Amino acid sequence: MKKTTSIIIGVIAALSIIAIAKNNYVFSFGDSERLDKGWKAYERKEYGFAITQFVTVDLKEHPEIIMPLANSYLEVGEPYNALRYLEPAYKNKNYSTDDHTKIINLLGIAYIEDKDYKKGRLFMEESRKLGNPYSERNLNILDSLERSQSN
Repeated sequence: MKKTTSIIIGVIAALSIIAIAKNNYVFSFGDSERLDKGWKAYERKEYGFAITQFVTVDLKEHPEIIMPLANSYLEVGEPYNALRYLEPAYKNKNYSTDDHTKIINLLGIAYIEDKDYKKGRLFMEESRKLGNPYSERNLNILDSLERSQSN
């Protein structure tokens, strides 16, 4: 009886260790596998799946995925989630000038899609001043949205 109880406890303990290890991604390839799957999904315009892969990656180690992650959220109609990632990236300042300008432009787009036109305009104008070629077009779209809203 004592031996059977010990075996049962041992099996339960082993299964518990395996379950904990799996939940901590010990048996997976970690960030590199999720990054690869996320990028492939993003390139195929499978934005929902890209999001599920990218959100599990350590963003401090892989800040390059902020823009595709935020853009994926915009593509699935969740600008508020895009803003959760873009705001800290904007404040970070550790990006190249080109990437920072793109983040500012994307931040403007996210605010416009979130119907906060005032903040959207601020970021679009900042992006234009930094030389982003898409900002002018986005400002024209914003002008049109504001005109149609006032009518």
